[in-house]
Amino acid sequence: MKSENKEYTITAYTEDYLGLIGRINAIFSRRRIPIVNFNAGPSDIEKVKKFVIVIRETEESVQKITRQMEKQVDVLEVHYHKNPYLTAIVHAS
Repeated sequence: MKSENKEYTITAYTEDYLGLIGRINAIFSRRRIPIVNFNAGPSDIEKVKKFVIVIRETEESVQKITRQMEKQVDVLEVHYHKNPYLTAIVHAS
């Protein structure tokens, strides 16, 4: 039985290293995984960057990606979670 693709958010904390965005992007490119959203910016810790990446994949694939990201020397920590589906409630006037 094939797993269903769902939306996941991957959060990575890295050392402030020039060229790391390209290395992280290469992990997704090699696997032909399109990125839905990619944000990079400072974290609450000085000299540590925070990357927030949203993709649609199977959980197994996301686990492999996070393990690959953790192997990067400059990556300090990586987490992922499945995005909840928001439901809008429309009230009739």
